[in-house]
Amino acid sequence: MLISPRLAAPPPSAAAASLRCRGFLPAAASAAAGSRRPRGGCRLLRRSAPPGVGAITSTVRTRREEGRPDRDELRRLCQERNHEAAVNLLDEMLKRGGAGALAEIAPEEQAAVLQACGEARSLANLRRAHRLLSRSLPGIATPILHMIATLYCKLGARGDARRALEEASRSRGKEREDGDEAKRREAYEKVRELHEEIRAAGYVPDTRYVLHDIDEDAKARALMYHSERLAIAFGLVSTPPGTPLRVIKNLRICGDCHNAVKLIAKVTGREIVVRDNKRFHHFKDGACSCGDYW
Repeated sequence: MLISPRLAAPPPSAAAASLRCRGFLPAAASAAAGSRRPRGGCRLLRRSAPPGVGAITSTVRTRREEGRPDRDELRRLCQERNHEAAVNLLDEMLKRGGAGALAEIAPEEQAAVLQACGEARSLANLRRAHRLLSRSLPGIATPILHMIATLYCKLGARGDARRALEEASRSRGKEREDGDEAKRREAYEKVRELHEEIRAAGYVPDTRYVLHDIDEDAKARALMYHSERLAIAFGLVSTPPGTPLRVIKNLRICGDCHNAVKLIAKVTGREIVVRDNKRFHHFKDGACSCGDYW
């Protein structure tokens, strides 16, 4: 017995059509129903469908993945030279993302919005995009600020360009200061760590080399932070294991530091060369080339 496909498949109900429009039916069911998925919000609503439907995966998307449709739309608007809509979408994305939203937008996407404003010669939208990016964390990257200053110059806004360059200078200085401060803290922590290691290896502070009238514990702490030890600690945290360290000092190395550096070279497995105002000291495997006579 032959059955016509038209008779075998019942017509889609209104409820099924509603679910199909909302994106809650699998792609196969939608194709069998013979209707197309409408444009507009259905593509986005399909991402928020219940997990029990085959069209939805069970993986949890990150914030960047969830914002991918907006980022794709942002790139499309920039390619179409629709700079005003691109700035409006950028505003919405930053508001929805909250703190740290700028980190979710790639630098090339930020540059695309700014470039679209510059090509349209829209100084107002360029200023608005600059203002939106400046208010968001973690702040505008230095290359983007240089690009903004260039666009301002092309549009004749020299005052805005100067302020953008000043902002870039402050940002670069802050980044350098933050990096230097972090490295300084790491070096001081390394000095304290080395002090414990050489103490375990038999080091005893020789407080005769501290001339200040302070107690013995304070003298031991003062010896621990002598300049050559800080320089060695900075070298240890800044170079790969096994790299020889070379320190130049304009004063004569004290006897306590000489003993300490011998043990530091032993416990770290490094070759350390210290040049003071008298000679070179080559420390290796717990010994010095001067034979403890200098």
